[in-house]
Amino acid sequence: SANSLTLPTTKMEPEGEEAKTSLIGQIGKAIPIGSIGSAIARSSLDTLKAEGSKVADMITKGPLSLTLMCMLGGALTALSGFFGMLNLLSPFDILASAYNLVFGLMMIFLEVHQKIGALSFLHRKIEYWMRILTTLTGRSLFYFYVGSLFLSKWTFFGMLLGMYLCACGFFSFVVGKSAADKLGAAAEMGEEQFELNDMESGEKAEFIKQKFDEFDVDGSGMLDAKELPNLLQNLGQTLSKSELESAYHILDTNGSGKIEYSEFKEWLSGRDLNFV
Repeated sequence: SANSLTLPTTKMEPEGEEAKTSLIGQIGKAIPIGSIGSAIARSSLDTLKAEGSKVADMITKGPLSLTLMCMLGGALTALSGFFGMLNLLSPFDILASAYNLVFGLMMIFLEVHQKIGALSFLHRKIEYWMRILTTLTGRSLFYFYVGSLFLSKWTFFGMLLGMYLCACGFFSFVVGKSAADKLGAAAEMGEEQFELNDMESGEKAEFIKQKFDEFDVDGSGMLDAKELPNLLQNLGQTLSKSELESAYHILDTNGSGKIEYSEFKEWLSGRDLNFV
């Protein structure tokens, strides 16, 4: 009718269009945030790789000795065990701390026994009962094992020391493998350079003795820290400080701290290296 009331109408957008518009807006905001997060992650990873390379160069080529690094880890482990044993209220913690004390002292011994001749008898005991610890691979795994024990504690000090010991194990393995490869290459070079394969056994032994005496400058009957590098350089191999320390561990099979003629002969004759 003429008096009927007409209500105003408003054009409404479908719900599906509103949802689509909202989703597009959220995606538009998320894309920049995701790009920023990816850039930060890539930058952090590159920084971590760069710092890791610097540490590796310091250990393998620089003044930082791998032996001192591992000795420090052993000392911290021993101190952690010692102070943990003072907690008389927790017998189980005392037992675990006693293990840490023994493990720490063992680490220190493994790094210094070649420099202290009086400890050679302990090396023979370890070689008899735990031969794996006299190899660089076994020693690296031992550091990893002790480090994992500290990581499992989920304490700030435990996490730091655990990561440090795992790093010791990692670098011990890497440097030891590099030293073993260079020693193997030097032995092969010696066989080719001196034509050892063409010699009879007696002639070969006599020639190897002559080469040993040639580099045994002080006439001690052993190759020391100054004489071994000269020999390896003569065979075309230059080793870093840490690699030389590992080379001594590999060649010094009886733990005397020096390379004796019998050990030199076995190495130059192509025996398996004491790495694994």
